[in-house]
Amino acid sequence: MTPDQSAMVAFLRDRYTDELDTARSMAQAFTLGMGRDLGLQPADAAHQARSGIHSAETRARFLDETIVPYLGTAGPTGRIADHQLRLLAWEHQGSRGYQEGWTP
Repeated sequence: MTPDQSAMVAFLRDRYTDELDTARSMAQAFTLGMGRDLGLQPADAAHQARSGIHSAETRARFLDETIVPYLGTAGPTGRIADHQLRLLAWEHQGSRGYQEGWTP
């Protein structure tokens, strides 16, 4: 894994940890009835909370299970893993810590 790839992986793990923390906080707020303030019914608020947690967990697993193991691999597999990593990081373009050199 190159230093640039290591930096992108660390950046993404930080983003996913933040997203998961936010989703869990929202889930807690929704279960306390704060979703009603947003016009959400309790069932909709619960679904929204579960969806946010699932999304954050899925992105972290995708990174760790299908990209990181193949970074630095020779041939097409390594190139595809690098491109996928850059695409995931690109989603956060403009965020603190994102480096323009990571753009795919």
